[in-house]
Amino acid sequence: MQILKKFADSKTAKIGIIVALGLSGVVLGYHQYDKARKSSLIVTQNPPVSQNEFEQNRFLTQAGAIQRWGQIVQGSISYKVDLLLKGGESYSGLVTLDFEAKHTLTDLYVDFRGKKVVNLVVNGNKINNLDWNGLFIKVPKENLSTSQKNRVNIQFDQNYAKDGCGLHGFIDKDGKQYLYSQCESYFTNRFFPCMDQPDLKAKLRFTAVCPKEWVVISNENADQNGQFNYAQATNLIKAYQPQEFIESQLQNLENQDSYNFWVFGETKILPTYLFALVAGEYWSIKYQGEVGDVPQTIYCRESLKEHMMNLKDFIFEVTKKSMKFYEDFFGVKYQFNKYDSLFVNEYNWGAMENPGCVTFNDFYVFKEKKPATSYTQFANTITHEMAHHWFGDYVTMKWWNDLWLNESYADFISHFCLENIQIESIKLSNIPVMFNQRKGWGYREDQMVTTHPIAGDVINTEVAENIFDGITYSKGASVMKQLMCIMGAAKFGEACGNYFRKFGWKNAVLQDLIDHLQEKFDNPEFTLSQWKKQWIETAGMNEIEPQWDQTDRSHQAKLTIYQRPALSQFPTLRIHKIKIGLFHDNGIDSIDAVLKATEENVITYDGSKGYRAILLNYEDQSFVKVLLDQESTKYFSQNLQAVNDVLTRTLIYRALFDSVRDGKICSEEYVDFLLNQLPRENSDEILNSQLMFLQAAIGSMTPRRFKKTLGKRVFAFLLEQLVKVSKDPQLENRMILLRNNLTSFAYDNSCIDELLAWFQGQNQELSQIECTKDNRWAIVKLVYASQKYDENPDLRKEILQKMLQLDTSDAASRAQLRCQALIANEQERAALWQKFIDPNDKESVKMMQESMAGFNNERRYLSLEPYQDKFFEVIIQIFQTKSNDFSKTFYDYLFPITDDLASLCNKIEKLRAAVPQNLITLKIQVDKSLDSIKRQVKQFECFCNQAKLATQQQVQEKEV
Repeated sequence: MQILKKFADSKTAKIGIIVALGLSGVVLGYHQYDKARKSSLIVTQNPPVSQNEFEQNRFLTQAGAIQRWGQIVQGSISYKVDLLLKGGESYSGLVTLDFEAKHTLTDLYVDFRGKKVVNLVVNGNKINNLDWNGLFIKVPKENLSTSQKNRVNIQFDQNYAKDGCGLHGFIDKDGKQYLYSQCESYFTNRFFPCMDQPDLKAKLRFTAVCPKEWVVISNENADQNGQFNYAQATNLIKAYQPQEFIESQLQNLENQDSYNFWVFGETKILPTYLFALVAGEYWSIKYQGEVGDVPQTIYCRESLKEHMMNLKDFIFEVTKKSMKFYEDFFGVKYQFNKYDSLFVNEYNWGAMENPGCVTFNDFYVFKEKKPATSYTQFANTITHEMAHHWFGDYVTMKWWNDLWLNESYADFISHFCLENIQIESIKLSNIPVMFNQRKGWGYREDQMVTTHPIAGDVINTEVAENIFDGITYSKGASVMKQLMCIMGAAKFGEACGNYFRKFGWKNAVLQDLIDHLQEKFDNPEFTLSQWKKQWIETAGMNEIEPQWDQTDRSHQAKLTIYQRPALSQFPTLRIHKIKIGLFHDNGIDSIDAVLKATEENVITYDGSKGYRAILLNYEDQSFVKVLLDQESTKYFSQNLQAVNDVLTRTLIYRALFDSVRDGKICSEEYVDFLLNQLPRENSDEILNSQLMFLQAAIGSMTPRRFKKTLGKRVFAFLLEQLVKVSKDPQLENRMILLRNNLTSFAYDNSCIDELLAWFQGQNQELSQIECTKDNRWAIVKLVYASQKYDENPDLRKEILQKMLQLDTSDAASRAQLRCQALIANEQERAALWQKFIDPNDKESVKMMQESMAGFNNERRYLSLEPYQDKFFEVIIQIFQTKSNDFSKTFYDYLFPITDDLASLCNKIEKLRAAVPQNLITLKIQVDKSLDSIKRQVKQFECFCNQAKLATQQQVQEKEV
């Protein structure tokens, strides 16, 4: 699964524990794979009695998953799911679950978080006293058998999801309805009842009754699709569903002639989180490939087809070429019958690797021309999901502690794939630079107190939800890249191919992959066991700093590299394979080095060349924070344009930004440095990353009262550069980057005035530069946010109405909600707050998010204070009564904005102490907030001590 923006975080699941089954008689030992690479289930007599892991209804525990895994014969599970998908807000379904049981000593539990369990039948016996706690349906042990295959039939009702988890429903502006399933990590149980854990792999067959106008897509092709006929449908499903269930669901269906009946082929054996179904009035286009190509079809909303026509060739090309690359690199063919790409709305992620039915966020259906970095990120999402069809879909992790086997690998290999295929339809950006930018996510997460091992303990599925983060993705990807650099690409790919051939259609754990890599590993410096313990199983990151004497001109000059933990509470030092860049007036030399896991490493180099600067981790092979020494910092700040390699400059820029993030350099100094440097910077990839760094430096690392001044400096710079590059058609990509970032720095009303004049066609400077629809919406939101325009409500209304006439898409609806919230009066704000906290409100999370963003906006600072205490009063209740996705949105968008950081810290500390133990996601959110605010305090102190703006203000205040 590819993350587009997500807030996700931690990990937990030690294997090697003993779990009692809940009755005297049996205990399961769930052992970590040993050196012989065997996983064993040990059954012994007279165990201690354990608690019932299925009594609570918030999550599935790993202990409960272990217990259930021990009850089922692996490979024996199959599902038949018969759905009645109506238009509107809800649907219903029938589930047949077949399996063989190893024993009947304990009750079995089936997961379902839904509207209603209507009926339960076990091996032909209707269960009258239904036991369902809102998450787990109890299947009584008395009704189970070990002598024959068991059959559990469940009839259920469910609402279409509004938070992107389960079977999500969305109605477009044209009235057309669209559905899609999103089941990872623990949301298949919100789609239909099932045993929802990755090591209970199963085959599944869907049928669906739905409106005639709809198309239905799933993991496999449809075997049958035509006019719904009650007798025909009943004849098919009565072989496995009780007649009572069938009649209840289908007999009284009104207007039966307006429905079609779809029957899909049985899937390969898959984990439940990969089962997929998409339905609605989707538009589609098929790939006209060559004989032998895997069939491809693209689906999107009808309202997006015009824009999709501009992207289809790009999508088909990247999909086909990446599939071929992986087949060749691993020596293992693509295992599925088709590859459909479905672009869906109100999606929480970038994409999801449902085999044969890959869902993408339709954010990627660009409605106007984007910079090359956007197309590169899109291409990387495609190659990421394609990689999962080997890592994840074909070979699946046993439990969520090995999520990294899916995501770390896919995040790394997707970039490696793009480096090794030639995309012709659209020019892409520099891939190593894009990979380094992605690493920034991991660097941020790994320097927070909430960091965790790449593969650590995942005690339940709520912990699992929180490890889709920068550690699992970008740090894990960086570690995999380092390992391939050590092994060599050919050996690495061969080892992975052997791993796939052994574990295809099965579950695997960390040690399985390590064992296969070890067969091709030949390095005298360290063993893979050492590497695994240091890099995969231990939390935290290291920072390295050089110390050298620039005046030493001897041939045996010494460079001392100091290694430290970035956070003292995670003290592990690691082996790092790096290159060291040595800069002189005529270029760069490099030294290969393997740093030992010690505080000091001494490297000998030839000082006679008169080196001026040193850069550790040159070529970006390791995951490590690089600090610059004083001499090198001085040299780079004055001579950065002389460094020709784009990736090298990227690494230097990152090291300088880290100094701002660490509170060593103030944001003003950094802004002024960049404004001096960027006119000479010829890399658009670097320009893109530095504009993001500038947004962070001003938006998060600068006290509020100085943001207007710094923002105005950057705005003026971008405006000047934009006018200059717009005259050269060869610089179109740079023009798009500059143009699309203008609004991000319009903190001052004078900047908003200039943008509004551009919107109205009255800005002579920008008259030759197109103000696109996205630019126009950004300007409208700024005008609504600015208090200056409170005095001119007619103007606001006029430009909003103009945009609503120009744009009839769902994007316009979201923008309108934000604008309304931005100018809400006290009474309207009170009503909005009640809507946010109402547990029964049915608006989608994505729409609610827009209102929240307008409600809690820094530009409306004076109106925010009344709701700061209210946030802390209700936040626990929100997490207790709402889904995690809604709750995280509430937390992120309504978290208090204040200058009083000390008071805010105190309130967060009190909240932290009050959070119940089972609210794992809230606990992580609070810990991250506390960490971020303490870092912000340090950044603000640095600004007040170092920034010219601050010292000038202090002088003026003294004079007054």
